[in-house]
Amino acid sequence: MAVLGIDIGGTKTIVAVADDGGRIIGQTRIDTPRDQGTAVVLTEIESALRRLMDETHTSQVQAIGIGCGGPLDRERGAILTAPNLPGWENLPLVDHFARAFGAPAYLDNDVTLAALGEACEGAGRGVDHFAYFNIGTGIGGGIIIDGRVYRGCGNAGEFGHQVILPDGPPCLCGRHGCLESLASGTSIARIARQLVILCPDSLILRLAGDGESISAAHVAQAAREDDPVAMNIMSETGTYLGLGVANVISVLNPRKVILGGGVITGAGDLLLDAIRETVRERAMPPLADDVEIVPAALGDQAGLIGAVYLAEMGNG
Repeated sequence: MAVLGIDIGGTKTIVAVADDGGRIIGQTRIDTPRDQGTAVVLTEIESALRRLMDETHTSQVQAIGIGCGGPLDRERGAILTAPNLPGWENLPLVDHFARAFGAPAYLDNDVTLAALGEACEGAGRGVDHFAYFNIGTGIGGGIIIDGRVYRGCGNAGEFGHQVILPDGPPCLCGRHGCLESLASGTSIARIARQLVILCPDSLILRLAGDGESISAAHVAQAAREDDPVAMNIMSETGTYLGLGVANVISVLNPRKVILGGGVITGAGDLLLDAIRETVRERAMPPLADDVEIVPAALGDQAGLIGAVYLAEMGNG
């Protein structure tokens, strides 16, 4: 008997088959065709899983763990709304995959599962209190307290939707000035597209080829090559992220803050140094002294590993 893991993101989705000991024996990733509608996305995920099952000679599924952005209703197994997945309102994900594969399915926030993955096998292993930030297409968070996932009333950890600038840019959640609207990969690319109009000689534009193709990765690469526009964007992004991290430190007093996601992976110390400096300046000193700020250890495998653990644990 095998378990299936599904990690649904706004840009990509990773799926896996694991044996009954939780060891991943096959995985693949697909682009998330979010602009084509919910039915297409679910069909693509199901097809990818069935191909993996064929490749791993898996015939029976014991359970399925699903990670997706929220807010969500874990007990009902439904996505309430997902800002980075248009049209995913009140979507019964658990029912869909349970019917498709004839096995119980369990749903949790994708970044909560990434925190669980880091707790079990990554940078949070052996750490009783930590906060996990995922900085990618959007920004999410996961919280581990006393070695256990903390969910509050169900959706704790929405770090990306703390308001940093009340009159800042609009966020997909409907408010203005959220951390996600200032420092996500999507936001970095948007800011760069706006600035290269004024600075057409920027290396960012040469790397991307045209304004519409600019990504956060282009900005990070240009910053490493000392492009002033890119360096300013990354510095400002690091400051905003540092403010968000400092707020979480002041509330939770964690032993570690673990930073993951594609933006951190791509930018590395360009952001980590600015985040750490801002935390030293902005967080309450005793709490800032207690915390270690580190990159995630598992990369984009964290959420997938967490989804496999969820399948094995059920809704515990």
